[in-house]
Amino acid sequence: MTWMSGPPFFGPPSLSAAERGASANERPVFDPGELESAIKADLDDAESLAADRITVEVDDSMVTLSGTVSSLMEKRRAGEIAKRTRSVQGVINQIYVEPTSRSDDEIREDVLMRLRVNDSLDRPEIVVNVENGRVAMTGKVDSLAEKRLAETAAAGVRGVVDVQNQLTVALTKPRTDDELRDEIQALIVNSVYFDDVQIRVDVEDAMVKLTGTVGSAAQKANLIEAAEIWGVKGVSADQVAIDPDRLDPTRRADRYATVTDQTIQGSLTRAFSNDPIVFPYADKITPKVESGVVTLQGAVGRLRVKEKAERLAMGIVGVMRVTNELEVRFDGDVPSDAEIIRLSQAALARSPNLDRRDFRIHSQAAHVSLYGLVESRFEKELAEWIVDGVPGVVHVNNALAIDDQWKPKADKEIRKDLERKLKFALFDTSNEIEVEVADGVAILTGEVDTWRQWQTAMNLAIEAGARDPHNLLNVRMHPPHGASRIYVPR
Repeated sequence: MTWMSGPPFFGPPSLSAAERGASANERPVFDPGELESAIKADLDDAESLAADRITVEVDDSMVTLSGTVSSLMEKRRAGEIAKRTRSVQGVINQIYVEPTSRSDDEIREDVLMRLRVNDSLDRPEIVVNVENGRVAMTGKVDSLAEKRLAETAAAGVRGVVDVQNQLTVALTKPRTDDELRDEIQALIVNSVYFDDVQIRVDVEDAMVKLTGTVGSAAQKANLIEAAEIWGVKGVSADQVAIDPDRLDPTRRADRYATVTDQTIQGSLTRAFSNDPIVFPYADKITPKVESGVVTLQGAVGRLRVKEKAERLAMGIVGVMRVTNELEVRFDGDVPSDAEIIRLSQAALARSPNLDRRDFRIHSQAAHVSLYGLVESRFEKELAEWIVDGVPGVVHVNNALAIDDQWKPKADKEIRKDLERKLKFALFDTSNEIEVEVADGVAILTGEVDTWRQWQTAMNLAIEAGARDPHNLLNVRMHPPHGASRIYVPR
C-alpha cells in the first residue's frame, strides 16, 4: 500500500558539502542480490499480496518484476514497493494479471459506474472501451489530476487487467507559464515530502520540466504528482536523478527554522488554490493556524474533498496537527440513506480485493458505518476509501474487524526484518534509530527530524510483523501531530 508520505532513508551520517556535490557515479553500489532479497522480503510482508507468485530481478539498479497476480491493484502495489527501495533507479513491471470470467460488457459498465459514482468523473467526454479485460479511455478532462484519478478508478474494478489512459487535458482556465512555475516551486519548497531536496522547475506552454536530485524512485513519482497542479498539461522528470546519498538535510533545517504561523497560512492558501480536487472549494475553506496547529473550517461538496484538504495541510512544513472541522454539504440532490447503502455495497463489490467480503453497512443522515470482517489493515482502509467517494456520504465510521491481525513471529526475525526496512525503505541521513524487540513488541528509540519519518518508521515496524510497536523516537523539528491517517491507492 501507499501512504501519502514518501519513505525517507535510514543510513549513513550526514555528508559534507563536498561529498554532496560528488558525481552520481561515485554513489555506493549495492549488490543486485541484496536488492533482490530486500524487495522480495518486502513483497512477502505486504498484506493481501501473493508475493510467492512474483519474481524480482535487478540489473544495474533497474528492477524487473514478473510473475502472475489476480488483480491490477496487486500489480501496482508490487511496483510501488520496489520503487521505494534504496538505490533503485526504475521499475519495469511485467507482472501478468490473470483475467477473470467477467465479460467485457460487465467490466465496462462497472468502470463507467466507478467513474460516475466513486470519483465524480461522470463526463460524456470520457469514452471507455474494454477488450479482454483491457480498458482504453479516451476523451478530455480538465486536469492531469482528473486523468490520474480516472485511471485509478478503472484499475480498481474487478476483472480489469490493464488500463490504457489516452485522456487529454483540455484546460478550461489557462494560467501563465510564470505563474505555474512559481506556484509549483513554492509547493515543493513548502512540502514535507521534498524538504531535503532542491528541484528546478521550468515551464513552457504549460508543460513542466523538473530537474534535480531525489532520494528514491517513489519520491520521484510523488514529485511528478505534486507538479500536476491545475493548468498544467504535462510533467517531465527525465532529468531528475535518484541518489539518496546526495540528499541534504540542512535544507530541511533551514526550512523549519523560518516557519511561522503566517508562512503556514500562506502555504495552506497556495496548496488549496492549486490542487485540482480542492481548488473549486478553496474560497469556502477557512484555515486557522496557531502555534503550528491548523484548524480547517467551512464547507465542501464531497467527503473526498474534505479529506484531500486535510492531507494537503498535513504535508506542509511546520504543521504540527490538523483539526478538520470542514462540513460536507453534498452538491446536488442528496441520496437517501437506503440509496447510499446500495451504492456503497455495489462500490465495494466492484473491488477485486473486497468482492468476496461480507459487509454490513448502516447509514443514518448520510453518516455511514461499516461492519464485518476483513483479512488485513490494507483491506480495512481500502473499504473506507471506496465508501468515502460515494455521493452523499458525509462521514465514515470504519468498524471493520481484522482477522488474524498479528501472526506470531520470532523477536529475532522481527528485528532483522525491521532493520532491513529501515536501511532500504526509510533512507534519510538525519535518522538515528535503535530497534529492540521483546515478545513481539518492537521498541523504537533515537531521533528523527520530522513526524513524517516518525510515522513511516511505525508503518515499517508493523510491516515487519511487530505487535503494537512502541515508537519512542524523538522528533527534532516538531512534535507528532494527531491528524488522521488516510490511505490512497495508486
